[in-house]
Amino acid sequence: MSNLLILTPEQKKFYDENGFLHLPGFYSEDEVRALRDEFHTMITETEGRPKNMSISFMKQAEGYEIDPFNPKNVSGMMDHVLASDFWFDHFAEPRIVSVLVDLMGPNIDFHNGKVRNKPPGFKCDQSWHQDFPYERHSKPELAAALTYLDETDFEAGATEIVPGSHLKGEWESFDGTRIKDENVEEGSWVVCKAQPGDVAIISVLVVHRAGHNYTNIARHAIINEYKTMETVDQWNNRCALAGLPLARNGKPLWEKIQNR
Repeated sequence: MSNLLILTPEQKKFYDENGFLHLPGFYSEDEVRALRDEFHTMITETEGRPKNMSISFMKQAEGYEIDPFNPKNVSGMMDHVLASDFWFDHFAEPRIVSVLVDLMGPNIDFHNGKVRNKPPGFKCDQSWHQDFPYERHSKPELAAALTYLDETDFEAGATEIVPGSHLKGEWESFDGTRIKDENVEEGSWVVCKAQPGDVAIISVLVVHRAGHNYTNIARHAIINEYKTMETVDQWNNRCALAGLPLARNGKPLWEKIQNR
């Protein structure tokens, strides 16, 4: 592990053993400010966007106020990478690509990009699951990078993760995707508490679930997913820029392009 680009051997070992990695303060305060400004524009100026940038809205939950940062109560968005050059640069950022190289191998492609917001009163009904059944490939060599724009704790819908669950392969589900609560040992999970600018990397095989937001502050996260070049799509991925090469032979490509 002496040839790691950005991570420490301890971080690499933690991911291999647990199936996720929390990177506190990955983005600086200035970068977070820019991310929030651009994000606010994206979720408030929703008209006139490319049609395949599907946007979902949530009704105001009873007993909760609407957060003025997210006045339209946008709860989700697919293919946000089409919104502007800023969001292209965000998923192709050489630092985050370097993290994926360190964790998954030298040849990394983009998989998809989406926004997952939890407006005040948001309730998640997805339950325990692995991402792999949703986006099956020839090999489970995929991982999501979650960029947090708000402080996110248990009461605010933080993701709960079962460490090491990826080592058991694909878990049995009751409907093709969701895992019964009784199949997850009580107390075996941890809460991924995050601050603005933190990044969490989550393996496609790790068992996890999103929580509910019991606060009056909307919680916002950008999710970009990556895959190895070698794993082959088996779910007919039509997402924007799917398969775009981002690293080859252990070197982020966008860094090369920018320096030409």
